[in-house]
Amino acid sequence: MTTVERQAADRVALPATGRLIDLSMPIEPTPFDAAVMRKELWRHEHGGRRIGRKAAFNRRLPLRLRLARAVRYVAGGRRISPGCFPDGLFLGNEVLTLSVHAGSHVDAPFHYGPLTGDRPALRVDQIPLERCVGAGVLLRLTHKLTGEGPAQGITAADVREELARIGHTLSPGEVVLVHTGADRLWPGPRYFTAHPGMTVEATEYLLDQGISVIGVDTAGFDLPAPVMIERYYRSGDAAHLWPCHLLGRRREFLQIERLGGLDRLPRPTGFTVMFLPIHVSGAGAAWTRPVAIVPEEDT
Repeated sequence: MTTVERQAADRVALPATGRLIDLSMPIEPTPFDAAVMRKELWRHEHGGRRIGRKAAFNRRLPLRLRLARAVRYVAGGRRISPGCFPDGLFLGNEVLTLSVHAGSHVDAPFHYGPLTGDRPALRVDQIPLERCVGAGVLLRLTHKLTGEGPAQGITAADVREELARIGHTLSPGEVVLVHTGADRLWPGPRYFTAHPGMTVEATEYLLDQGISVIGVDTAGFDLPAPVMIERYYRSGDAAHLWPCHLLGRRREFLQIERLGGLDRLPRPTGFTVMFLPIHVSGAGAAWTRPVAIVPEEDT
């Protein structure tokens, strides 16, 4: 983070009043999403029996003690049952097996590679929280989502034209949100295979303006993986493979992927974005619940 960006981040102040707009997408297993592999539900009516068995057969105990407790459990002793709880209902619980790239999430520089330039890349738990709050700028590029057509790249010209349309000049520390409308394709297969993607030229243009956080409402920052891979197979040019992510090995920036509800923002500027990543030690990404804080007069 440059001195200018740090000073801009330090100047961000949360509005005293305002409305919160949820900009997140859910974490939910779908047949098309490899990032969420399994979701196990503990229903309230099953919880009493489950916790009873876990308490009786604690695998962390020495084998001899585990066997002794198992005998007592089978004989009816040392037993927690559903009847121990009001109405036979214990606590509910959900166990997820998933990637840190499931749902709305923040990609840290370490996701792109071990180094940013000649410095160790920031991991997600090393991101200063000041960088996770900033004045928002919404770029409406819904024309890049083309029905049944092939996925399109978002160019620097697209970005410049939209900034000219809304009459805004970017400033360091702002959080740019790219609205394509791809979130409405979720959870179908086209959400993962047909969304627009940022190009290197568009990303570098934003970085050149001092922007270090870019959010997208697409499943990934680049073009869909099947599109990039097929272009590589056809051309033999490895530059087609995750080019914007790999740009992060040269220039430091954060990506917020899988945003949703950007169409609910009432105007392109004048709101605050907050996206606090979950503290996953040493990881290259983490889940987040991003929100926009919109002034009361915009409600």
